[in-house]
Amino acid sequence: MTFPAPVAVVGGGIGGLAAALALGQVGVHTSLYEQSATFEEVGAGIGLGPNAIRRLDAWGIGKALRESACMPQRLLVQHAGDGRLLGCLPMADAFVARYGAPYLTMHRADLHDCLWQALQSQTSAVLTLNHRLHAVTHTAQSVELHFENNQTVVHAQALLGADGLHSRVRPLVCGDEAPVASGHWAYRALLPMQDLPVVWRKPQIGMWLGPALHVVHYPVKGGEWLNLVVLVEATDGAASAGWDVARTPAQTAADLQRAMNTCCRGLKELVSMAPLWRAWCLLDRPPVDSAAQLARGKLALLGDAAHPMLPYLAQGAGMAIEDAAQMAAQWQHAHLSVEDRLQRYAQARWQRVAKVQQRARRNGKLFHAQGWLRVARDTAMALGGAKLMDMPWLYGG
Repeated sequence: MTFPAPVAVVGGGIGGLAAALALGQVGVHTSLYEQSATFEEVGAGIGLGPNAIRRLDAWGIGKALRESACMPQRLLVQHAGDGRLLGCLPMADAFVARYGAPYLTMHRADLHDCLWQALQSQTSAVLTLNHRLHAVTHTAQSVELHFENNQTVVHAQALLGADGLHSRVRPLVCGDEAPVASGHWAYRALLPMQDLPVVWRKPQIGMWLGPALHVVHYPVKGGEWLNLVVLVEATDGAASAGWDVARTPAQTAADLQRAMNTCCRGLKELVSMAPLWRAWCLLDRPPVDSAAQLARGKLALLGDAAHPMLPYLAQGAGMAIEDAAQMAAQWQHAHLSVEDRLQRYAQARWQRVAKVQQRARRNGKLFHAQGWLRVARDTAMALGGAKLMDMPWLYGG
C-alpha cells in the first residue's frame, strides 16, 4: 500500500505545526488535520525560552520570528503589595552568551503564523480544515482515521495527537481521565504601548507576586503592545478550558477587585488601564509518570495533548517545540519500525516534561504564597538573586 501521508498530525496549533515542520525537514510528508473551519491561532502573549528558540532557529525561522518578537533585557520580580524589588535576572545578551539563544516574548498568533509560513514554503504538509477526529482503527500496516461528518478514511503510518488539552487521540494512548480545574484563572489583556505611561514601556518582563495572585507583563508585537496577565485563585472553576471562557463582567470585576485589593497603587493603575479582559480557566493534569503516557503502538502525543501544564514556567509552547524536534530526530532512524520510533520519542521526553510540569505547579504555590512561605520565598530571592531565578537545567536543555 502507498501512503500519500506517511504521518498524520491531528491539531493545527503550535504543537501540530511544529511537528509537521520538523518532520518535513527530515524528509517526512505529513497530513495536518484541524477541526476548526478557519486556520488561526488565538490567544495573547507567550514567552519562548532559549531552549525553544534554538530549535526554531535550527528550522530556519529565527529571522521571521524576531521581526515580530521582543527581546526583554531583564526579568524584574517585585512585591505586589509594596512594589519593592525582590529579584532581577539579566536576559537579552546574557542569555545569548549563556544558552546560545535569547529569551523572546511575542504574540501567540505571530508564532503560529511564522510556523505556518515556514511549513508552506517547505511544501511537505497538506492542511485540511474542518475535520474533527471521530475514530481511529489500527491495521497491521497503518492507522485509519475517521472524521465526523465525513466519509473519507485516511491511512497513515502513524498518528500524532497535537490536539490540545481535550485531545481525542489521548484516550487511545493513555485513557480518558478528564482534566480538572486548578482553581486558578488567568485574566489576559493587550494594551497599546503608546497609551501607557513611560514607566510601563520598558523592554523587560515584569512579575509581581502577591497573596493568591501574581501579575505578569511584557512587550509583544515588536514592542507596540503590552501583554498583561493577572493570575488569581478564584472561588469557582469551569467545565472546559479556552482562550475566551464565558465569564460575566461582574465575575471579572469581583475576581480582580478581590485579588488586587492589597496591591500597590502603581500596579492597580496598570490593571485599571486594560480595556478588555478575557478569562482562561486553568485546567490541569498530573505530571507524566511514564513513557507509556506519550506513545502506544503507532500513536503518539505532543504538546498539551501529552503534558498540559500550568503557565507558571512559561513552557507550554517550548515543550511542544521540543517534542516536535525529538519526534523528527527519531524519524531519521530509517531502520526502526514506526512503533520503535514512537517509543524512543516517548522515552526521550517523558522525564523532562514531567519535571517541567512539576516545577510549574511548584511555582504556582511560590508565586501565590502567604504567611511563612512568602517570607521564606522573599528571603531566598534576596539572598540568591539572579542565580536563583535562572534555570540552566531548563534553558540549556
